[in-house]
Amino acid sequence: MIKLQLIIVGKLKENFIILGVQEYLKRINRYAELTVVPVKEERITKGAPEALIKEKEGERILKKIPENGFWVALDRMGREMDSRQHFDFLKVHQEKGTKKMAYIIGGPLGLSGEVLNRAPMVLSLSRMTLNHEMSSLVLLEQLYRYLNFAAGEKYHK
Repeated sequence: MIKLQLIIVGKLKENFIILGVQEYLKRINRYAELTVVPVKEERITKGAPEALIKEKEGERILKKIPENGFWVALDRMGREMDSRQHFDFLKVHQEKGTKKMAYIIGGPLGLSGEVLNRAPMVLSLSRMTLNHEMSSLVLLEQLYRYLNFAAGEKYHK
């Protein structure tokens, strides 16, 4: 089974999101190893160039990406997939023998150009803007949906 990582800029703050993330982590870890890797969020100050803030966060992100793994950057302008396409994507990586897979979620300003350009895949969860907390919860639900389905269980509908 693929070892999964969720690399996320910033901390989860909303209690309902924290509870949801904890619940999906518990569910997912029945099927696969998933770790959440926090990345320090750069402080956004008045007059600070957004590109510089994203660049600093991007440098931190790139240090956390697993070697010999496949990583997916999340961005609203990335490739959209429905759940079935995402299932197929994960299945192909399992069959190819991918050992590690990381999903990267940026902070309030998104991901740096370098992270997006170096990512083997850029995925959109929605054309709508989702904050990093909500993106984490939606992504974890989709990962759980796939793992449950792959195990032949009944969550997937």
